This record gives sequence, C-alpha cells and structure tokens, in this order.
Amino acid sequence: MSYEYFEHRADIGIRGIGENIKEAFEQIAMALFAIMVEIQEVEKKEIEKVTVEGLDYEELLIAWLSELLYLKDVGNKMYSKFHILEIEKTSLNAEILGEKIDLKKHKLKLEVKAATWTQLEVKRFNNKWIAQCVVDV
Repeated sequence: MSYEYFEHRADIGIRGIGENIKEAFEQIAMALFAIMVEIQEVEKKEIEKVTVEGLDYEELLIAWLSELLYLKDVGNKMYSKFHILEIEKTSLNAEILGEKIDLKKHKLKLEVKAATWTQLEVKRFNNKWIAQCVVDV
C-alpha cells in the first residue's frame, strides 16, 4: 500500500494504491493530508467516526475526501491515520485519528479546497486497487 501524486496542469492529482479497496481509500486520504501538513508530525490523539454514502465507488471516494476536508475545517484539525472499517459500493464507515492544528508544532503546506471529479477513478489494476482524483489547491 502506498500513495503517490500525478501531474495536473493547475492542481494536484492524488492516488491511493492498496492490496484491497480499503487500503486504496486509506492511502488516498494519507496523500490528501500529506499535501497539507508534515503528516508524521500529526499525533493520533483524537479518534472520530466517519460515515459517507455514494451511488458507486467513484462518488463514494469524492464523499470520503470531501468529508475529511470538512472535518479538518470545522474542527481545525489534521489527521494522520485512516482506518476503513467497512466499505461497500455505496457506503463507507471509518475511524480517523489526528489532533487540533498547532502552528508551533505543525508545518502547514498547501491548502486543499476540494476533491474534484477530474480524472476520478476507482479500479482494480494488476492485482492492486487504485483510487484517484485531482484536488483543487
């Protein structure tokens, strides 16, 4: 399991790669937060439950990333651990761990405004699952 970035003219493409779909969704969340903060500095102090729904895996991915961005903004938090408890084609349940942003501790980088439908894809490829999209920075 891993994550990576791919080239996009104006924004940043993110991709989560995993042995299964759970890992791919966890890794793309890691990629999302690694754009915004030095993720290794974010302690796993607080745990939150996340539930999202969508019509298919692609819509579910956008809902997942959008909910993470929403929780980051309303709670003034950053997250560094994402654990998908259950994922089906139309729903996802997860636990996320992180802490309040502390500017003395956390080195903030780019601000991600939204996950977009650009280059959105969730698929199985070469015995791996890939979840990807472009995020608006």
